[in-house]
Amino acid sequence: MSRADRTILTAAGSIDRRSFLQLAGLTAGASALGAGLAGGAAAAEPFRIGWVRPTTGRLVTSFNPLYMGGVMAVEEINAAGGILGRQIERVEEDDEALPSKEPGIVRKLRGAGIHYVVGPTGSSQSLSSIAATTAAKMIQATYAAAAEAGDGKRYPYHYQLLFNTDQQAEICVDYMLKNQGLKKIGVLQENTAFGEQATASTVKYLKKAGVEPASVQVYPINAPDLAAYVSNLQKAGVDGVIAWIANIPNAAMIFNTMKSLNWFPPVTGHSGLFLPSLFELVSPEAVKNVYGTYYKSFTWNATEQPGERQVAFAKKLAEIPGAKNNEVNIAASPYYDFVYLLKHAIEQTKSFEVADIKKALDSTKDFPGLLGKVSFTPENHSGIALADITLASVSSGVDKRAMGCMRERAPGL
Repeated sequence: MSRADRTILTAAGSIDRRSFLQLAGLTAGASALGAGLAGGAAAAEPFRIGWVRPTTGRLVTSFNPLYMGGVMAVEEINAAGGILGRQIERVEEDDEALPSKEPGIVRKLRGAGIHYVVGPTGSSQSLSSIAATTAAKMIQATYAAAAEAGDGKRYPYHYQLLFNTDQQAEICVDYMLKNQGLKKIGVLQENTAFGEQATASTVKYLKKAGVEPASVQVYPINAPDLAAYVSNLQKAGVDGVIAWIANIPNAAMIFNTMKSLNWFPPVTGHSGLFLPSLFELVSPEAVKNVYGTYYKSFTWNATEQPGERQVAFAKKLAEIPGAKNNEVNIAASPYYDFVYLLKHAIEQTKSFEVADIKKALDSTKDFPGLLGKVSFTPENHSGIALADITLASVSSGVDKRAMGCMRERAPGL
């Protein structure tokens, strides 16, 4: 018996009534305090997000930089106190960039009580994962450019925060036909799922404008020489090329062939063409008329400059050693905006429940993301509007104003 306990006993060894009531009050107070502390501890439990990326396999080097923006967002939010007092915890899962591994990873995360997922990256990997997260009702953002990934009816728990193949094709076709006034458009496509999807969208928008492609060339990404495909476009009398190339060595072969032919038609394509490593394989002259799809917020022209947030983001990237030469891919990734959008939805609803967050996300209107204003409806989960997408000059990557992830808009935009 403690000294405190002994003080409430009478000489007869019984408990004094006044002392008993005081003890009861103290016990009740202690119980309430304990409950409060327990509740505080529960509230302070980390907010866990599944983080699906390859840490082994052949695509580690290519895919891992795409998650840096998401990591930056997590660190910024945690440094500012977290989300409703809870720190974000990334629960890493290695998918080896294999579509076959995605369903198992989703089951593992769901079994661990995780309801929110960042990744995977790649259209094939993402679509495999989305099918599983849809069934499990897990909210997710992937790096998938496939237009179907933004279908809110088909995938009600997946949110696409980047431009898709349909939007990229529409921007490219519109630029060639309306801005440049060209009539004979050729398509050059790698033989991948991305290439097939982008070309199908390109042909759709060309035909919608009453134009048949002058030539469609499909090349294998492991081909040792692409001169024949470029030559076929020139022979077809093509005056503009829409090129779906996501591989720098292939791009270098194509642009060096054009230079050797002294043929420099306007070329539009994917933002992967902005990687600085391209300039190690081609001269700036070879890409002087080459433009890639990009976000207006990260571009400049004679009258507009990149936004303050985007400049601050670029400066922060410059301080991260692993970001060098990957700045465009990091900036164009959807994960930074997704993490902040989750924070916004949770704070708006004051809830971490999936149903509440989904309702908030489905009614998002003009959320100020790095890549543009993000809006969703229950049916449309493609959040980036066409108005926030543009074409930018590949050669402007060597301009001092580029800051790694900025680019100059194509002429006339």
